[in-house]
Amino acid sequence: MIAGRTAIVGIGATEFSKESGRSEMRLAVEAASMALVDAGLSPKEVDGLATFTMDSNEEIEVARNLGAGDLTFFSRIHYGGGAACGVVHQAAMAVATGEAT
Repeated sequence: MIAGRTAIVGIGATEFSKESGRSEMRLAVEAASMALVDAGLSPKEVDGLATFTMDSNEEIEVARNLGAGDLTFFSRIHYGGGAACGVVHQAAMAVATGEAT
């Protein structure tokens, strides 16, 4: 059971638009940076990253562009738009089992 052992502590999102003029990588890093600020964390405190296949960015490149620390956990869900809940679940499992903090 992972109930009570993990939590979402920060959120971030970019504006919705058809053409922002920014790359998908830039948008991913902006949203992740906002979530870190909301959580009161620095990029160096990030040690895990999870995505799904509608995102064409490689996890390690997002981490590098974010300025993340040493990553001990990577996850990619091979599914489309409904994968967000799976990504959250895998991240929670990583924290609950000590794979990531």
